[in-house]
Amino acid sequence: MPLFPATHDTERDTLLEWTNTALINARSTVHGLTADQLRARPIPSSELTLGWLLLHIGEVAATWLGRAAAAPDVPDTGRSITEAFAWAEAVNRVDPDATAVKILAEYDRRHAVALAHLRTADLDAVVPIPTEMPWFPPDLPPFNGRWAALHALNEISRHSGHADILREAIDSRTMYELIAEDQAIDMSYIGAWFAAHPEVPAPRW
Repeated sequence: MPLFPATHDTERDTLLEWTNTALINARSTVHGLTADQLRARPIPSSELTLGWLLLHIGEVAATWLGRAAAAPDVPDTGRSITEAFAWAEAVNRVDPDATAVKILAEYDRRHAVALAHLRTADLDAVVPIPTEMPWFPPDLPPFNGRWAALHALNEISRHSGHADILREAIDSRTMYELIAEDQAIDMSYIGAWFAAHPEVPAPRW
């Protein structure tokens, strides 16, 4: 049941389970939306769209886990710094003619790439600081593979929360009902619990 990751006995299997579950649940956030809804800006004060955000979640997972898989070397993208920033601006763009099927297919591809990287990454290997990015202070010590994996998981989770808010702003639908519907999970046990405890007001979500 992807809503809650299964328990495993090894570190790698645990990281794989949590990452896979987080990526599956992030995808459920956009269940049933059209391409126009994926391009919409439901919160006027924010530039975020669900299409861009979903692709960004997949890209962050694939990029950071790719960095872990390449360690102790730096991933060879063949891009200059200028080209890398231009690529970052374009890689999650949702084109005006992009269909929902196309957007989800690209997300699924990134999901698969991320897991493939995590399966092969040496969790103890030194992961060089990405000096081509301005986000890291110059005196920061190198990461290791497990740090990169946990950072990817943190990014997926953080942005999934953003996605939850955007989805609710579009059509008032929320996480539990979307995951249940998209993944065919029977969550009637939640309603049964509240029915058995009438003294507790059931939340509207």
